[in-house]
Amino acid sequence: MGETPDDPFAPLVAVHEDFVDKLTELEATLDEMMATRETREGNEIILDEAVRFFEEELIPHLRLEDEAVVPAIEKAIGRYGTLVTVVMYEHEEIRRGVAKFEEARDDLRRLPDSWPSDHFRKENTSLFPTARKVLSPDALRNVTERISVR
Repeated sequence: MGETPDDPFAPLVAVHEDFVDKLTELEATLDEMMATRETREGNEIILDEAVRFFEEELIPHLRLEDEAVVPAIEKAIGRYGTLVTVVMYEHEEIRRGVAKFEEARDDLRRLPDSWPSDHFRKENTSLFPTARKVLSPDALRNVTERISVR
C-alpha cells in the first residue's frame, strides 16, 4: 500500500491492521448485544477490553499521528480543503465516540437492565405528554385509530 522497506509510516500501518481486527471483534459483540438485547459475561469482557484498548492504544495512537504526522503533512500541503482537515476531523469524531462508548459501558455496569426501562420511562414521562400538548385533536384521533388497529 505505497510502503517501502524504509517507509516511516510502516509502524503506523501495522498498528492500523491490529486496530481493524480489534474493532471488528467489538462490532460483532455489539451487534450480538443489540440483536439479543442482553449482555453475557463474555460480552462484558470484550467491552472492558475495548475500553482498555481505547485508553491505552487507540487514543495515544491518534495523539501520535496528530503530533508527528499531521503537522508535517499540513506544512507541506496546507490544512483547509485537504486530507489533513478530514483526518483531524475524524480523529475528533473517534475521540467523541470513545467517550460515548465509555459512558455507555459505565451505565451498563451500573444499571444492567436499564435500557428497556429507561426507554419506556422516557416515552411515558416525556414523549407522550409532549404529544398530548402539541398534537392537534385530529392528529391525536389518527394516532388513537392507528394504535387501536394493532
